[in-house]
Amino acid sequence: MLDNDAYSSPTPTAGKGMTAERALRSAIVHGVLKPGERLSEAALCSEFAIGRGAVRAALARLQASGFVSASPRSGWQVTPISAAEIREVVIARRRLEPLLARVPLSESDRAQLLRLADMYGAIASRPEQSSELLATLRRTERDLLALLAARLNMPTLTGWLADLWDRSARLVFFFETRSPARLKAPNRPLLAERLVEGNLDAAESLLSGAIGELEAYLAARFLESEATLGDTTARRPAQAQKPGKSKQKTRNLDRTRTI
Repeated sequence: MLDNDAYSSPTPTAGKGMTAERALRSAIVHGVLKPGERLSEAALCSEFAIGRGAVRAALARLQASGFVSASPRSGWQVTPISAAEIREVVIARRRLEPLLARVPLSESDRAQLLRLADMYGAIASRPEQSSELLATLRRTERDLLALLAARLNMPTLTGWLADLWDRSARLVFFFETRSPARLKAPNRPLLAERLVEGNLDAAESLLSGAIGELEAYLAARFLESEATLGDTTARRPAQAQKPGKSKQKTRNLDRTRTI
């Protein structure tokens, strides 16, 4: 059911429940499992060779992280793309990510930070950005941010950030597959330089600026998707309506809209 290069098929181990969770998360982030797609507990039990209890536990953890949802009638589904999802991810990152500018860094951390920044800068400067290069660039960026998050020494907070970065990656991947517009790569080498220099205010400003660019990109792409859906609706044959009922439906990013 889930064969795809985005993740590795599970092997019989004692941690098959966690393996299933990681595989499902990766499949959701990389678009193998589409927004709104139904998830069958029975099919997942067969796919991962685990019991229904382990599958439900894995899905419950993914629900807590924001990747799936459940309802009594519909069962489990991949969380749809919505204005509420975008807003939640952006607001949470704005509140949590600036903490990364204040983490204590050892000399080894600084050296590793600069190595990742050099790699990131070399990839970002390439004139041609293939999908493989873009994936490598974003993995390098994630490694850089994860290094900072690990130095918070707050496992719960680090876990929240990991969830938010994965949810952001899912949103970006979804919209980039529907539009030629790409999210601009943030200046992570400059961030690393400011952190190594100890210019924490500048580092915090760079982190906030990158989140602002993400928000602008997601909002623009979401509105484009809304417009496309609106055009599709407009091309359908008009249906008779009862007198006094308007055909107009307001669409506003401030409301909870799904794709």
